[in-house]
Amino acid sequence: MKTPTLTRNRLRLTLSQIAIIIGISVSIWFLSEFSDMMKTSQTIRAQESQLLATVTALHHQQTSLKLTQSYISSDAYVERALRTELKYGLPEETHIVVITPVAQVAAPNLLSESEFSQKLKPHWTVWRDLFFAPSH
Repeated sequence: MKTPTLTRNRLRLTLSQIAIIIGISVSIWFLSEFSDMMKTSQTIRAQESQLLATVTALHHQQTSLKLTQSYISSDAYVERALRTELKYGLPEETHIVVITPVAQVAAPNLLSESEFSQKLKPHWTVWRDLFFAPSH
């Protein structure tokens, strides 16, 4: 009597199939790493352009500040400040001071006596006069 042998369903891979699977796995890993490097590269480029714009703006601001500093340290600025802010002038110049007359202020409008008496009326009499007063 023969005893039945149990055969397992084993997956039999050849060496070339194993090499292909390993090659595909490694290529997937390389593609994943490459895509991560591309994302990092794009981020770095965006930051670079942002920093370049900031540097350019700061350079323009520095140039403007240098021009302002050179103007403030010049005699022209001192003369303008003396003339406008401190009201000074050169000795040979003639200065004119304009004095405007004081504007006439009108007296406050006083209420006439009839309007003043209406203001002192109680509210109920005002309503009564509105509804029940004979029409004129």
